[in-house]
Amino acid sequence: MRILRRYPLVTFVVLAVGATWAVWIPRALGAPVGVVGLLWTWTVSLVAIVVALLTGGRGALRDLLSRLVRWRVGWRWYVVVLLGPVLFAALVAVLGTVLGAAWDAGNPLVFTASDWAALPVFLLVAALTDGLGEELGWRGFALPRLLSRRTPLVASLVLGAIWAAWHLPLVWTPGAALHQRPLWLLVADLMAKSMIFTWVFLHTRGSVLIAVLLHASMNVFALPLAATSAGDEALPLLAVVLEWLVVGAVVLSGRPSFVRRVRDPEVLVPSAAPLDRGRSVGS
Repeated sequence: MRILRRYPLVTFVVLAVGATWAVWIPRALGAPVGVVGLLWTWTVSLVAIVVALLTGGRGALRDLLSRLVRWRVGWRWYVVVLLGPVLFAALVAVLGTVLGAAWDAGNPLVFTASDWAALPVFLLVAALTDGLGEELGWRGFALPRLLSRRTPLVASLVLGAIWAAWHLPLVWTPGAALHQRPLWLLVADLMAKSMIFTWVFLHTRGSVLIAVLLHASMNVFALPLAATSAGDEALPLLAVVLEWLVVGAVVLSGRPSFVRRVRDPEVLVPSAAPLDRGRSVGS
């Protein structure tokens, strides 16, 4: 238990990746995993809860869960995370058309009228599955601990690499959105997204709720792109290039600085996180 407390981030990464791959790798090889394959969408966040409790006690768990209900961040950030991805997807579609792609390839407007009417349901489902299932771990547990020792730039790249590695079995899973996606493109995509998530995280007082909504919106408006670009990487490549242009603008804006250590106590793991150091579970 002492080793776990000393290396909480490593413990989290090893358990989150290991637990997920234990299901995803057999599924990629064709083994039937049944309902377990569906329930595994919450693995990362469940591991974060367990590791927070084991390594930091109730104080660390309280900090983690409090980020999930941190909603007073300013209305404009709700606009950014909910509308930003659809505007970005539309830009990819328009530029793709200009460059010769079919108009409906990756176009968010390929959604039917009934799809648009059901959009709140799509977003809610995405938020409660992939969003909630991942972000309590990646942005709630891992990112604050990375930021406590590294600049936002380095922390984002490290977490982006871990995030990409976690997704790897999906590249070889028939039927998955990432099936047969080039590895370099997957890494470039998630590295860029990691930077964007960090930028939003720093501006919203370390809110996991906003990260969940951003994850949900990104996933929903990436669906047409994933569905229409199988075997054709032109539009995904265009999307990644545009993502890195957004990242460049974010980094160069200097608000907040990506090359200086974060000092905001609301973003970092509080010094009182291991409140129950002497009374942690298993001690």
